Amino acid sequence: MIAVISYDAPHRKTQDVLCKLILKGYQDIHLVVLPWVNRKNFQAKYSHRPSSKVQLTTEELAKRMRLQFDRVEMGQLHNYFSTHSFNHILIAGAGILPEELAMNHNIINSHPGYLPNSKGLDAFKWAIYHGQPLGVTSHYISEKADEGKLIDKKIVPVFVEDSFHSVAYRIYEMEIEMLVDAIRKIDESEAPLTSLADDTYKATRRMPNKLEVEMMDKFEKLKAAAKSKHDA
Repeated sequence: MIAVISYDAPHRKTQDVLCKLILKGYQDIHLVVLPWVNRKNFQAKYSHRPSSKVQLTTEELAKRMRLQFDRVEMGQLHNYFSTHSFNHILIAGAGILPEELAMNHNIINSHPGYLPNSKGLDAFKWAIYHGQPLGVTSHYISEKADEGKLIDKKIVPVFVEDSFHSVAYRIYEMEIEMLVDAIRKIDESEAPLTSLADDTYKATRRMPNKLEVEMMDKFEKLKAAAKSKHDA
């Protein structure tokens, strides 16, 4: 059995993860949804995450895809997973999960950043800003954000013909692919499961709009470097 944690609201990443799982032949999938919590809507100057989705309730989504469906309160997740025998638990969408959950269950996350270099929110943008590698990491979560045990990590290249948004979408697609592929890597003992704990790099917050402008200038320099390499 595979559990997929998500928000109780239409969510693009959840829809893409479920489609990928089904197309890869996985069965007995349970959609485990957490209550939607309204948060202050941060207005980014440069959006970098796909936002279009099919406007379906999570319950209707599960029905159409013939998935098991459960609504679970955040505080009840530990008990829920303790009483269900899931082979794998994936995060498609969730806020900060309780520490007891991370400490007692193997939960897989796919982070749009090359860990441990790029922890936290807006990892893609901050990696450009700080000159860090662009990439994606799949890992078991721990009680500390974007740490835990490594399953896989990959660098995302920047090409001459790229735009900011084409690279962002490439990272998003790799994020979905690596989250689903983590199941195979674990089952076939290909995951190193080494610790990602590293205090050298700190988790970031949303990038302020004024820094986004500087970040875009630095992205153009990345493209220029890619062009120089291409022309060499």
